[in-house]
Amino acid sequence: MKEVKAISAKGVSLNRADILAAVVYHFIAAAIGFVLCRAVFAEKYLPFGISFAAGCPPEYLPSVAAGVFIGYFIPAISVSGFRYVAAALAVIAIRFMFSFSKKISKNHFFSALISLLSLGMTSAVAYSGMKTDILFLTLEAIVCSAGAFVISRISRFLPRFFDGLTSEELGLFLVGISMVIAGLYKINLFSVSLSAVLGVLLILCALKFGGALSGTIAATAVSLLLFFAGRNAQFCFVYTVAAMISGLVLSYGKYVELCTFLLCNVIFFLMQNSISVFAPFITEVLLGCIIFAFLPQSVGITLGRVFTCFPQISVNNDLNRAVNMRLKEAAAGLKDVKVTIDEVAARLDGINTPSLSGLLEATRREACADCKMHSLCWDVKKESTVDSMFSIIKQFKKFGTVEERHLPDEFKKRCLSPDRFSKAINETYKKYSSAAAANNRIGQIRRAVCDQFEGMASMLSELSADFSSRSTFDNQAALTAVTALKNIGIPADECSAPVDKYGRMKISLKLKKTFDAALNKKDIMKVLSLACERDFAPPVIKKASGETFISVSERPKLRVDFGASQKSANTGDMCGDAYSVFPDGQGHFIMILSDGMGTGGRAAVDATLASGLMGRLLKSGFGYDCALKILNSSMLFKSADESLATMDIASIDLFTGNAELYKAGAAPTIVRKGGKTGQAVSTSMPVGILSDVEFDRAGVKLRQGDILVLFSDGAAFD
Repeated sequence: MKEVKAISAKGVSLNRADILAAVVYHFIAAAIGFVLCRAVFAEKYLPFGISFAAGCPPEYLPSVAAGVFIGYFIPAISVSGFRYVAAALAVIAIRFMFSFSKKISKNHFFSALISLLSLGMTSAVAYSGMKTDILFLTLEAIVCSAGAFVISRISRFLPRFFDGLTSEELGLFLVGISMVIAGLYKINLFSVSLSAVLGVLLILCALKFGGALSGTIAATAVSLLLFFAGRNAQFCFVYTVAAMISGLVLSYGKYVELCTFLLCNVIFFLMQNSISVFAPFITEVLLGCIIFAFLPQSVGITLGRVFTCFPQISVNNDLNRAVNMRLKEAAAGLKDVKVTIDEVAARLDGINTPSLSGLLEATRREACADCKMHSLCWDVKKESTVDSMFSIIKQFKKFGTVEERHLPDEFKKRCLSPDRFSKAINETYKKYSSAAAANNRIGQIRRAVCDQFEGMASMLSELSADFSSRSTFDNQAALTAVTALKNIGIPADECSAPVDKYGRMKISLKLKKTFDAALNKKDIMKVLSLACERDFAPPVIKKASGETFISVSERPKLRVDFGASQKSANTGDMCGDAYSVFPDGQGHFIMILSDGMGTGGRAAVDATLASGLMGRLLKSGFGYDCALKILNSSMLFKSADESLATMDIASIDLFTGNAELYKAGAAPTIVRKGGKTGQAVSTSMPVGILSDVEFDRAGVKLRQGDILVLFSDGAAFD
């Protein structure tokens, strides 16, 4: 059932969830504004709240303004907060003045300029009453301007945050996060700083999920911002060094990275010869490491999408769009071919289709053209002659031929050559029957060809949709996998780590041709699972044309115990049912059962064709509906005789337990679930009868111990 939503011309009404989400986003924007007002530069300057007000998205400006004003008002007496309030007011006023022009208001350099001028002018006005050096005020204005530029850039790519960032965008994002972390520097518990703990956590996450480049950028940004806030430069420097060294052992897994980072910090802190200095700082590192160690896998997958650099993301997107457009164009063209064939066929049917009137005219010309009674039969008594002709045709259909004795008595009395007439109608009706049969066969072929075109169009459309919904490739995971295998002596020449639309990763590798050693599946599975932090199933190893390919997919949470039993009807040699079972490579276990028409060899052929062809199409990644169209047209076109088969499919998601049932003329499916038994019944037609056939669908949630039974009508009524 499709849900239809009406949108009025005046606007779109928001539901409660939309309103709640908007409130949460605005609250987060205000909170970030408040925290950035606490981020310190040179121990007593607070420029980053102004930066956020200048660079934040326009729709969040009121919330940001509220957070910034509150943040600057609280410390106003101790750090000349009124100067920052005045600068924030100036920034907000200027942004509202230029809000009419999106080109200006969204320009990154415009955000940097207004923050520089606003803070610089307010500092110049208040300079006479301040005990500070003009050099530091100038540096503060420059840092404020740089912060506004960074935040403005972040606000531009934030909407496509989870689609992947370039290395430049990732660096800007990490700097922005570090600014927020620096705003929490004054929150301490027993000399342990919250911002230092979060900084260590950020560095470790960037290292693990973004690689050495992301980790180094995060460490540099955190170190720099904490140094601005007043932390000792030596303790900031060690974060960067530890991140660089930890980046060299990323392929050995999460815990090796943790131990390396922690060891670097411990060695440095032990060199200080001061327990009072050592204890707080090593506690901060330990807390950050502990939090990182216990991050859930789902959080890790999300962070992997955030911190992974995609330097070719624009190329991939352009290629994706080009492929999608080309597939859609080809699909539309094939659909147009079907429409054109139908239109031409409709016109030709009116011209070439044999008719009874043509049969009567051909018989009249053949038998009655030079007869003296022509006018009497075809002019004076035309209705009686036509009725006699229809009676003769019935006799022809009944006996397969027409003789003089089959002619109506009234017609024989006035016909001068009944023998000649019977021979003529035999010949003309045979021609009529042959033409009608040929035309009917042509129509069947045309429908089959049209169905093939429509099926191919559906396939191309589904491929386009699959390309659109498929997530980007996880380049960092591919690099990690290659490095991890290299460490155990397995060199890979190519590697890809696509994540499908269900969020499940599959790693595919092609080994170097020079590698010819034996492969241990268990070692490969363990190494890749540890390196990529996903639970992989044993790999599939294939060799073709002298090349070795390794494919590793995530291990499903559920397992299917499968069994089958076949019995021939009437103790025959061949069973008219056929089945196929296989995993589709995306975490689904698929069962196909087909029952051919009748019994014995003929039924076995139809069932084997139906189940085999459907299995091949599904393994190739095509959807159920377009695969059914291709199968149906193939059954219609297979032979001149009637050929049909039922189609019963169950697709079980081994990660969630959701089972989808697809039925075309199939017997009921029995489901034993939670100690109760139910059935799914089909009302659709088998394949191979009509040109238009569709699946009946049903869904059920399966859990451990549940039973799903597919069987044919022979078993149902045995």
